[in-house]
Amino acid sequence: MKKPLAYLPTLPSIQSSPRPGELAGPAPGNLGTGSLGTGSVGTGDLGALPNSGPPPGPPSLPTDPEALVSSALSMLTGHKFVPGPAVDVPLPQLPPLRADASPAGVGPLTPPTALPLQLRTLSDGSLCTLPIRYFDAQLLIATYLADYGEVSALLKDTGVIAVPQGIDKALVAFGCFQYRKTDIGPYNEVGVAVLATAPQSPVPALYVVHLPVNTALANRAGHEIWGYNKFVASIDIGETGDTFTMTIGDANGATIARFNGTRTAAVTMPPNDIVTFSILDGQLIRTVIQMMTPSQLSSGSGFSLQIGDSTHPMADNLRSLRLDSLTPVLVQYAEPFQSMLFPGQVA
Repeated sequence: MKKPLAYLPTLPSIQSSPRPGELAGPAPGNLGTGSLGTGSVGTGDLGALPNSGPPPGPPSLPTDPEALVSSALSMLTGHKFVPGPAVDVPLPQLPPLRADASPAGVGPLTPPTALPLQLRTLSDGSLCTLPIRYFDAQLLIATYLADYGEVSALLKDTGVIAVPQGIDKALVAFGCFQYRKTDIGPYNEVGVAVLATAPQSPVPALYVVHLPVNTALANRAGHEIWGYNKFVASIDIGETGDTFTMTIGDANGATIARFNGTRTAAVTMPPNDIVTFSILDGQLIRTVIQMMTPSQLSSGSGFSLQIGDSTHPMADNLRSLRLDSLTPVLVQYAEPFQSMLFPGQVA
């Protein structure tokens, strides 16, 4: 059952530059500058605490297995671990997006957040507002550490370079998105991306290798506005309790991949922006996706990817990366979540 739209507890996302749009309302504070390339995720200052006497002593160490997992994940995300039962701690919030801000007709669109929208005409005459607003959605992003040589081969002739992770490893993100209400209608999406840098843009971002969607409009907008490597595919996403499933098929009906698993104990991540690389008209484009809601970060031990018999390039690349033989190191989950996809800029 879909949970109510409350700001629930985004893959440790990359916040590398000022957000293109500021929302009206109380300032959310410094939410951190998580960088996967440097191993520092979400270490922002959430605000000074009032002077309440001498500093507390060191916390007691967890002893049971669940607490140990929570402690490790907490350190990974830059949060202090608090032993004992889980306690809901309010996170800084941005004002929610409202779908009723968009009139039915075409014209100047000004949401309550006072963020001005652009209007882009696509090649078939359809209109797309920018940023694209995602009012009600779900995401699950699995983070893998794959062979550096195999990952680098995917980036040949792109102008970007995979960021090394440890010895001979590179970070690959495999994301599943279910967009129930957006400015361009409902659609599903699956993403394969590599954490990378470029000589002219050394701050890491996720280079999008594949980004299939299941509607023609989302495919056209992604290609024409950002140069994303999109194609139309069948994408089925399901969820029962903590169990998540996704199946993607090619245009011939063959299965590209199945992804499934059960989420485990998680820690809450505050909203962090995701930044992507793509190539549009021969130029490297850097794009900010502003995340509006917190998410949950957990171990990926309960998830696996199975590659189907499709001969599509996405299936071939998943085979070359051997993701079906790997276990995700992390899983990021948010249900529901809201975000805004901004126009890209030349990197």
